[in-house]
Amino acid sequence: MPRNVVVLLDNPDGRTMIKDACKANGMLFAEFEELVQAEVEQTGKQRRAGLWDSFDDILDRIQVDE
Repeated sequence: MPRNVVVLLDNPDGRTMIKDACKANGMLFAEFEELVQAEVEQTGKQRRAGLWDSFDDILDRIQVDE
């Protein structure tokens, strides 16, 4: 996954900042990364029908984890 196109994920300070924000908002960092991955994979592409399903699956897991 080309996550490094998201600058904050490409350096230790940025990752730490995002991890802290995720923790403060009750979200796992791994789930945040999955959402970023789903979006990055769609960059430059026309939205596919399955994109929103991917987001829904990840967001449903976040709600279950609460």
